[in-house]
Amino acid sequence: MRERIAITIVCVADFSIRCPDCGKRMSVDDLKCPACGYGNVTHTPRIRCNYCARRIPASAAVCPNCQHNPRAFYWKRWYALALLGAALCAAIIFFATVGADFFGASLNGFDPLRVIALAATPTASATLRPITVIITATPRPATATLAPPTQAHVATVTPRATDTPAASPTVTPTLTQISGLPLPTATFTAIPTPIPAPPPELVAPTDGERVQGANKRITLKFQPAQPIGMQEWYRVQVDYLDRMGQPVSWCAFTKASALEFPRDLFDETSPNVRSFLWRVNVVRSTQVAPATCDAPYQSLSVPSEAWTFYWY
Repeated sequence: MRERIAITIVCVADFSIRCPDCGKRMSVDDLKCPACGYGNVTHTPRIRCNYCARRIPASAAVCPNCQHNPRAFYWKRWYALALLGAALCAAIIFFATVGADFFGASLNGFDPLRVIALAATPTASATLRPITVIITATPRPATATLAPPTQAHVATVTPRATDTPAASPTVTPTLTQISGLPLPTATFTAIPTPIPAPPPELVAPTDGERVQGANKRITLKFQPAQPIGMQEWYRVQVDYLDRMGQPVSWCAFTKASALEFPRDLFDETSPNVRSFLWRVNVVRSTQVAPATCDAPYQSLSVPSEAWTFYWY
């Protein structure tokens, strides 16, 4: 993954709120909505997360949507493009003002015609002197006979030309089909690609829902996309902040499409940020009854859409 450089900056909170009844904007000092007259409006300062650009409570130390520091500075892709454009403009300005004179002075003593002439000068090479071979034939000595002497003839022997060896033919093996037997045919077997299972769809609590009361019963409901097998489970994960402000996770495995959220987690969460981010996906586990986040499993589907609910 691409590394991100985080620099702490100050975010400006939005001190205007919306009426929960009609949705019109109103001042934080108004006790009633000037548009519809709705009263007892509580004000919660909100800021915009620098990572995902979603509005969250100003007291949140970690964004409940992307689990990043909302007050940190993160590099964007267009930052690099802006720096590259600035460097290109600086290079153009430098060449237009100083670069032309600098390169002109450097090439003042350069003569391209001289370089071409030196490259075209021929190089002397050693020449071998031809060797002449003279072949003289010696006549066979004459045999003494009683015949009268005759005119002697000198036989001139002409050397025979050396035979040039002929190139030997190269034997190329060929595959010949035997009568009655078919030639072997290569077959390719396609390797099947595993198709991931579709993720479940979340039902309740809805995204952004607010739950009032520490003893309120919260049931996480979702709609399965298809039936699951014997060793397949629905893995439910809920992320929140503990009382020290550190991000923690709660996991559970179930075969049903509904799961009750533990009530005792209300006292273990941060009193300033009471947001819970939950999601569901289909997994396969060899354990008989997996129950914690450390239980080994194999993901069969991508996680569902992450929803956030608030518990006050």
